Amino acid sequence: MTTSKRLALLIAVLLVLSATSAGAWPRRHHRLAPRGFTSHQTLLRRHAAAPPAIRVHDGDTFYAGADTIRLRGIDAPELGQPNSVAATLRLRQLLASGPVKIVPRAEDVYGRTVADVYVGGRNIADVLRREGFQKPFPAGRWHRRTVAG
Repeated sequence: MTTSKRLALLIAVLLVLSATSAGAWPRRHHRLAPRGFTSHQTLLRRHAAAPPAIRVHDGDTFYAGADTIRLRGIDAPELGQPNSVAATLRLRQLLASGPVKIVPRAEDVYGRTVADVYVGGRNIADVLRREGFQKPFPAGRWHRRTVAG
């Protein structure tokens, strides 16, 4: 390998490492779990305090540091769907209104942490549902979201 190729490879590796360590790319928590801990135990420990930085993705998903958090109990409109901008802005507003408590419940198929999220003792998913940000159900179909809990 020539010197210029080695230098280019070294620069590429350093760029990837610096972008990852700066939180530019959301990382999945299960890759960060220390030996002997399950990812759920790691999450409970990591989110006992308010996360340092929260960035909202859409009406039911946000980033807390390097972790992607999906609100449990609501399916808000996806980006580009009707009412998605309003749902996103409302979630951003709610998360900025006080200390955030994240209670992890599961991990979804995309590696996101599905969690109950509280601000000022209020469950954010419940607030968004009451305010009408829940996506409508297809006509005539039962869905587990219809079960209270």
